Amino acid sequence: MRDDLTSVPSIWETLRAQFQAEPRSGGDIGGLSASTVYSAPIRLTLREAVASALKNNPGLQSQSLEPLAQQQAILAAQAQFDPIVGAEGLINRLVQPSGTQLSGAAISTTNNGDWNFFLSKRLLTGAQFRVDWLNNRFNTDSEFQGLAPQYQPQGLISLNQPLLRGFGLYFTRLQIWIAETTTDAAIATYRANAANFVRQVVQSYWRLVAAEEGLKVLESSLELARQTVRDNRIRVDVGVLPPVAVKESEAEAARREEEVIVGANLRDQARRSLRQIVYYASGVNDFPRPVEPVDQPMVDRVHADYESAFQSAMANRPEIEAARLAVRGSELTVDFNKNQLLPRVDIVGGYGINGLSGNADQRISPITGQPQVNSFGGTYGDGLGRMFSGDFYSYQGGIRIEVPIANAGADAAYTQSRVQQQQSESSYRQQVSNVALEVGQAVGDVTSNLQRIAATRVARELSDENLRNQTKRYDVGMVTTTDLLIFQDQVARARLSEIQATVDYNNSIAELERSQGTLLQRFNILIAPRGETETPLWARF
Repeated sequence: MRDDLTSVPSIWETLRAQFQAEPRSGGDIGGLSASTVYSAPIRLTLREAVASALKNNPGLQSQSLEPLAQQQAILAAQAQFDPIVGAEGLINRLVQPSGTQLSGAAISTTNNGDWNFFLSKRLLTGAQFRVDWLNNRFNTDSEFQGLAPQYQPQGLISLNQPLLRGFGLYFTRLQIWIAETTTDAAIATYRANAANFVRQVVQSYWRLVAAEEGLKVLESSLELARQTVRDNRIRVDVGVLPPVAVKESEAEAARREEEVIVGANLRDQARRSLRQIVYYASGVNDFPRPVEPVDQPMVDRVHADYESAFQSAMANRPEIEAARLAVRGSELTVDFNKNQLLPRVDIVGGYGINGLSGNADQRISPITGQPQVNSFGGTYGDGLGRMFSGDFYSYQGGIRIEVPIANAGADAAYTQSRVQQQQSESSYRQQVSNVALEVGQAVGDVTSNLQRIAATRVARELSDENLRNQTKRYDVGMVTTTDLLIFQDQVARARLSEIQATVDYNNSIAELERSQGTLLQRFNILIAPRGETETPLWARF
C-alpha cells in the first residue's frame, strides 16, 4: 500500500485543456436522457456546464429581461409623434323663464347638441398640428329662430410651431436618442453581468474538481496512516517497537480522519454550489440535478501580457462601453434641459370653413308681421355643401411669447443634468482605472500561479521520493514512527498544494479573460446588440 501510494506520478501531469472541444449535440448532454431521475448526477464538461447555467439559471434569466424593459423606452419616446384621434358627443337642454318679449314666449326652451371629431399630431419640427370637425345642432322655440332645427358644421386646421423652446429635428429626437443610449447601456451591463456569471460557473466547477481530488488525497493519506497503525501493531507484538509507537500512529490516523470528514463536507458544499448555479433541470419540481465534472484543469502555459490585455479590455470590456454610453446619455440630457431654459416663442395660425342649414319653415315676423323664409334652409348635407364651398371661412395668425419670470424648475433640471454629466465622466475615468487594476492583477495571478504549479510539482515529486526513502529507513529501524508520519503528511500537503495551484491557475485564466473582455468569446457566447431602431410611420414626419 505504501509503495503504491508514494509512486503515484503528478496528478495533472498528463492532463490537458478540453476547452476547445465542441459541446455535445442533442438533448442528452452528458449521455443521460431527460427521463433520468433528478437525484442521479449529470456529467458535464465545463462548456456544457456554462451553457446550462446561461440557459437555466433563474437569476441570470431575470437580469436578461432588463435590456428588454429598457428598450420599451424607445417606443415610449417615439410615441410623442403618434397621432391622436378623438370624438365627443354632447347634448344639453335648457328650459328657462324669458325676461323679454322678444323671445316670443314666457318660457324659453333650447336644445343643443354637438358631435365633434379631431385629429392631432406632433411633427418632427416640434409643431403641434390639429384638425377639428365640429357639428352643432341647435333648436329653440323662440319666434326669432329662422332655422329650426339649425345645423352648423365647421372644419378647422390649426398649427402651433415653436421657434425657440422645443424647436427643430434635433430637439424632437433627443428623447429617442436618450432612450436608445440607455438601452445600449443596459445591454452592455447585462454582458458584463453575464461575463461575471460565467466566471462564477468556472470557479464553482473547478472548486468541485479541487474538492474531489483533495478528498482523494486525504483519503489516501488516511489509509496510509491506518496501514502504519497495522504495521506498528505487528512490530510491537514482535518486540521491535515500543507500545507508544502504536498510540502515535493511531493519533495521527484520527487527525487525518478528521481532515477527511472536513474534506467530504467541503466537497458536498461544492457540489451543492455547482448544482445551484448550473441549474440543470431535473423535471421534478424544477429542482436542479447534481453535476459531476468531466474536465480536468489545464496545465498548459498561457501567455499573459499587460499591454495587450489592457488594450483588449478597453476595446471589449462591456463595463467600459456602459460607462461611455452613460456619458453620452448625460450629454444628451444636458442638451434637452438646456433647451428648456429658452423662452417660448411660437407661431400660431389656423384656418376654418363653416356652413349653415336647417328647417326653414315660413314664419310671420313678430316685428314686421310679414312672412319670412331663411335663405340657408336645407338638410344637414346642404350645410356641409355650403361649408366645402369655401364661401364661409375664418383664419387667424400670430405669435405667442412666454417668458418665465424665474424659471426655477428648468434651471434646477439643467443644473442637475450638468452635475450628472460630471458624475458620469468621473465614473468613466474610475471605471477605466478599475479595469487597469483588474487586468494587472489578473496578469500577475496567471504568471504567479503558473510558477506555483512548477514549484508545487517539484515539491510533490521530492516529497514522494523522500517518503519512499524514509519508508525504507523506517523498515530497518533508522526512522521513528513520528518521523514517518511527518513525511507522509508532507506528501499529502504537497499534493494538495499542487492541486490548488493548478485550480487557481485555471481560475486566474478565466479572470484574465474576463478582465480583458474575451471570456464570453471563449465560450462562444454572443449577446446581440440592440440593432437598428425601427421608426414607426408616424415618427417619420
